Amino acid sequence: MTALVVLPPGAHTIAAAHADSSSVTAPGPAVWIPTAGDPTTGTTGPNGSVTVAQTTNLVDQTVHVSWSGFTPSTGPFVSFTGNTVTAVMYPVVIYECRGTKPAITDCYGSSHYDQNAADGFQQKNEALGTAAPDFPRNSVPAVTHSDGTGSADIEVYTATQSTTLGCDATHQCSLVVEPNYGGDATGFDSGTMNCADHSLDNDSTFTAAMIGGLNEIDQNNQNGTGEQCAWADRTVIPLSFAPVAGVCAASSSPVAAEGMPMLDRALAQWTVGACLNAADPVALLYSSDLTEPQARGDFMAGSSGADMAFTSLPADAAASSSRPYTYVPLGNTGIAITFFIDDAKTHVPVTSLKLNARLVAKLLTQSYDVENFATSKSHTLSVLGNPTCLFEDKEFLALNQGSGVTWPSCVVAGVNTLPIVAGGNSDLVRELTTWITDDPDANAFLKGTPDPYGMHVDTYYQASKYPYPIAGFVSQDNSGPPKDFTSGKDWDTSANASHKFGATMKGFEWNPIQSGLDDVVRHMMQSTATCISWVYTPALGGNQKCGPQNVGARSLIAIMDNGRAAAFSLPTAALPNGTGAFVTPTAPAIASAALDYTTDPKTGTQSLPWGSSHTGYAGDANAYPLTVPTYAMAPTGKVTQALAGNVADFLSAATDSRSGQLPGNQPGELAPGYVGDTPAQAAQAGAAIAKVRAAGNPGGPTATVSATGPASTSGNVAVTPVTVSNNGTASVSYLTSTLGSGDNGGNGLTGSSSSKGAAAATGSSGPAHSISGSTAAAAAVGSASADTAGVGRLILPILLIIGLVLVAAGPIALMASSGTVGARIRSVWKRPARRFGR
Repeated sequence: MTALVVLPPGAHTIAAAHADSSSVTAPGPAVWIPTAGDPTTGTTGPNGSVTVAQTTNLVDQTVHVSWSGFTPSTGPFVSFTGNTVTAVMYPVVIYECRGTKPAITDCYGSSHYDQNAADGFQQKNEALGTAAPDFPRNSVPAVTHSDGTGSADIEVYTATQSTTLGCDATHQCSLVVEPNYGGDATGFDSGTMNCADHSLDNDSTFTAAMIGGLNEIDQNNQNGTGEQCAWADRTVIPLSFAPVAGVCAASSSPVAAEGMPMLDRALAQWTVGACLNAADPVALLYSSDLTEPQARGDFMAGSSGADMAFTSLPADAAASSSRPYTYVPLGNTGIAITFFIDDAKTHVPVTSLKLNARLVAKLLTQSYDVENFATSKSHTLSVLGNPTCLFEDKEFLALNQGSGVTWPSCVVAGVNTLPIVAGGNSDLVRELTTWITDDPDANAFLKGTPDPYGMHVDTYYQASKYPYPIAGFVSQDNSGPPKDFTSGKDWDTSANASHKFGATMKGFEWNPIQSGLDDVVRHMMQSTATCISWVYTPALGGNQKCGPQNVGARSLIAIMDNGRAAAFSLPTAALPNGTGAFVTPTAPAIASAALDYTTDPKTGTQSLPWGSSHTGYAGDANAYPLTVPTYAMAPTGKVTQALAGNVADFLSAATDSRSGQLPGNQPGELAPGYVGDTPAQAAQAGAAIAKVRAAGNPGGPTATVSATGPASTSGNVAVTPVTVSNNGTASVSYLTSTLGSGDNGGNGLTGSSSSKGAAAATGSSGPAHSISGSTAAAAAVGSASADTAGVGRLILPILLIIGLVLVAAGPIALMASSGTVGARIRSVWKRPARRFGR
């Protein structure tokens, strides 16, 4: 029996991010129009229609499905064997199925999946269905609104997720949209299946028009065949999938790389594009299972599995390395705080949410008293007096006032609202917690200062004991009420006592996932928090994991990279930037923030100056605050000429404006959730790749970069010519920027460059926030030394020169991309002659 929360006519899903030119609309079935007041009779009407937003170049992602002209769903509460279940009449089910002409046995999540195809719905008694043999079920039950429309998002699996489905570039699959319009699918009334017999459509116990009807028992052979009538009304839309790394031919000299799970979605497309390129195929053997600290350490130690390392933060510039290296900017992404929260009154998904650094800190430090009840006779001292959950926090309510949302009750939400996060040391955690500590209010809260409403940090997380920023999330509070909160007496700790863990109940609240960001997404898609019940149940084998929440009653928050958030169409929280404006991680917001980076002259890497005033970021109302750069650590020496060429070829493709920096879903293009290099990053990448390419020929000419003249302006556009000499061959590139208002360079600042013309405070030579963080929680990354004689000294002087030229003209804003300004830029920007070369 599938339980489905009944949503009102206005219910909807979050709009998908992947609607593109491959959107397909197909005819649906003739609508069933039940007679008003008597659903046992009715007529058929015109055909409906079904639209799938993206049907080609699919990867493991969500796809938006919508329909119109369907029978509106209705939903009584129905009692089954004494249990009240929310059921719905005339539902819709969406399957992902093998092939383009699937049988019910080809549809993943169906009770007949992988059964005998020849038997169809009439399986033998001994046949057992394998609805989800190699991955969780992804079939989606949904409702049709009163106007005949509806929508839902379904995650489509590739052969990587489900080998039995096998969907890949050479094996098409399909989506099946199946409305259940009733009928006697089980032969209950006459002993023979009769889809035209609707006499039982108003029978609350046996109706095949309900979701439960899909699993009803056929009266002839006692097998589940209640779906036959619904299947007859299905719409099938074929799907084509993008190639995956497995299609790459074996290479005698592949490039091995590690690190940066945040870059995983972009690398998936780049890797396939590189290996399928006819001119310069490159096979990248990439492992995203290792986070950045481990990858940096392996790369600097000269590990054979780490010819490159992908990272957001630099290694320790003062350390030594087994080989010289440089940082190649690959683009920019964001850290996204995603959510599934349903309005407690309407059951409609909430589409917008505001959080600030202090609220995020509260969530990550278990500072809510989630086990607190009005009648409690004993309280957890570490969070005594705090709100029960986020939705009772006065700061949160004040920040989101006027939203019109009825927030979930903390009695229902409780531990489910604590964030789903990945454990293990990572740059994501380091960047996020640095953003938190660079916020004065959040930093004060962590040090013990209550918020304006009196809420305090969980004492186990207070900065004196657990100083932020940190490298990895680790649950710190394993306490609980010292006495039984129901009786006020000592907890019963005998072997099989249900409350024997009561004194340590906070230790069950929050469990960072150790299996990575993919599993964070999986928990979100399954609406399952990472809590564990502190109640011990011997009959069930002990303490049970929290189960999935029903659609319509969800209260989930998760932290992940923006690439995954975009791929799965997850709504994201708006966060305050340097101006106090609340911004979500859209492409324009990430692009704007990337132009605000300040540069660390020791490493050549960039970051946002969160805690500094008088910077481009401090005055940029469009910037997304948790924007982070992405880099490849690549060798500039002690490698073979072949490997140096392969590394340079891959990086050239990834940073080429015609391929790796071009947004899209095609192999080789920049995946959704990422934004390409800024002009300054592009110049740095070109120079760095030239040094990588020359690494296998140490006696050859070196790469140089020099300004060939001052910036020229056309309207509000500054165009600065830059000569890049790659292995002795000179070419001219142009850095282009749009001039904004800002402070017109009048702050008298000098020092590190900002792509918008604002520099760090006088005398500053690095980013405004710490890139190393708390040594107490830092991960060891080994010994390394960046090639500071290369890109660090090569690109920074020219960027400083360019920055000063542009500061004189005015602070820089966004790079123009259209109109006469865009035409001007495109006319002077020289494109590389080769797809893989600069």
